[in-house]
Amino acid sequence: MCRPMKSVFIFLLFVIPVIGYSAPENSHILGSNWYCNDGYKKSGNQCIKLIVPKNGHILGNNWYCNDGYKKQGSDCIKLNVPKNAHVLGNNWYCDDGYKKQGSRCVGLNIPNNAHILGNNWYCNDGYKNQSGKCVEMTPSEIEALRSAKEKQRATMTDGTIAYQTKIDSDSGDIIKLENGAIVEVSGYFGYLGYRKNAVLYGSGHRCNIWIASKKSYKCDLLKAPEGKGDPAKKVHISEVKGNGAILIMLDGSMYEVDSIDEIHTSLWLGISDGLLLNGTTLINFDSDEPVTVYQIR
Repeated sequence: MCRPMKSVFIFLLFVIPVIGYSAPENSHILGSNWYCNDGYKKSGNQCIKLIVPKNGHILGNNWYCNDGYKKQGSDCIKLNVPKNAHVLGNNWYCDDGYKKQGSRCVGLNIPNNAHILGNNWYCNDGYKNQSGKCVEMTPSEIEALRSAKEKQRATMTDGTIAYQTKIDSDSGDIIKLENGAIVEVSGYFGYLGYRKNAVLYGSGHRCNIWIASKKSYKCDLLKAPEGKGDPAKKVHISEVKGNGAILIMLDGSMYEVDSIDEIHTSLWLGISDGLLLNGTTLINFDSDEPVTVYQIR
């Protein structure tokens, strides 16, 4: 009476795993599933080779245009880069001191007592923008501006202090930072590499550390960092709009991304935790690079 049951058990033990782990040509098994190798894409139960156009390259199971080219249908066409512009990834951007106007980059008309910052101009300290000119501020206006900046600075932090630094060395769970701090990290972070960007943040002896191309980890502060930290606050990114140009936070605040950083934010998926330093430097814990932002709401 027991032999039929024994035969069934042997079938389940040996035959079913073989069926579950069968995979097509040009694929590999990972866990309980199969995935196409790099340069191939899934089509039904097969892995077919990608057709990569000229001036394109393979990354994983897809192809992408090389820097200086953009995707158009199944081709990569060369960017038409105007004078006074530069290529960054698959797009072009106007040089500092120029602004985009249609398909051209035109020079900024900069008034006296102003300076260029990126693709815009701003009045020097002690001056204000009035109808496209920078006019001298009165002592009362300067004092009002100083007071407003103090209030704004107070909103830049939720009590969090952040230190931008780099990894100096690591040994097991102990990480030494270039700013002199030493922390013990909770969680496995794997190989770090040399001088990777990092941000140490928190308050007291309990801290967190964000490591570029890794994530944010809880840590214990064994030695305090040298120097003064920056005011910071934790944020929750809820939506990315305009191909990375606009970021909307869970609290309804809205930020414009510096044009040179849109190449990074255009890849963000939204719904991420992050850290805002000094009101202008944003770190997405799921991304590799800090970006510059300007609050517009």
